[in-house]
Amino acid sequence: MMFRIVLLALFTALALPPVHGQTGELLYIVRSEVSFVSDAPLEIIKAAMRSAKGVMDPAARTFAVQVAMADLDGFNSPLQREHFNENYLESATYPHAVFKGRVIESLDLRTPGTTIVRAKGTFDLHGVERERIIECRIAVGRDGVRVTSTFPVLLEDHAIRVPRVVQRKVAPEAIVTVDLLFRPKPAAP
Repeated sequence: MMFRIVLLALFTALALPPVHGQTGELLYIVRSEVSFVSDAPLEIIKAAMRSAKGVMDPAARTFAVQVAMADLDGFNSPLQREHFNENYLESATYPHAVFKGRVIESLDLRTPGTTIVRAKGTFDLHGVERERIIECRIAVGRDGVRVTSTFPVLLEDHAIRVPRVVQRKVAPEAIVTVDLLFRPKPAAP
């Protein structure tokens, strides 16, 4: 229960200035790239976006990341993007994918260095939540905390139905790649 309260506070903080408390300053995504590839027998579909939102509490090792589905761009055609948003992801009904969780390994995300860790949390896509453990590379440096990862997402795990007529054009599994840089929110002028 306490974990959910912390994450609710993290999401609320997306719209508020940084909060200094027991665990220290919250970090926000300042630069992001999220992409996916669907490599099916008859077609490769690629899309990416650079507008993910998120917040991290380095002391507590908790985080939340939100991706707006409609912001994905780079499909093979405008019609393919339209089908992606209207028929498969139903972006009007389920506008965001959200991953919220905690770094499993005990490490100080304020100490410079690079390490491979596991993030455990809830991945919500298309209105279906799944608990996931995702391996991530975390690099802590002067520019902030950079998190990179590549992981598979099975469409059936999130109730995404692909009509039989296009099953050879849409892979049953998408490979998602994330590159997120978390830094303190700049002070308002």
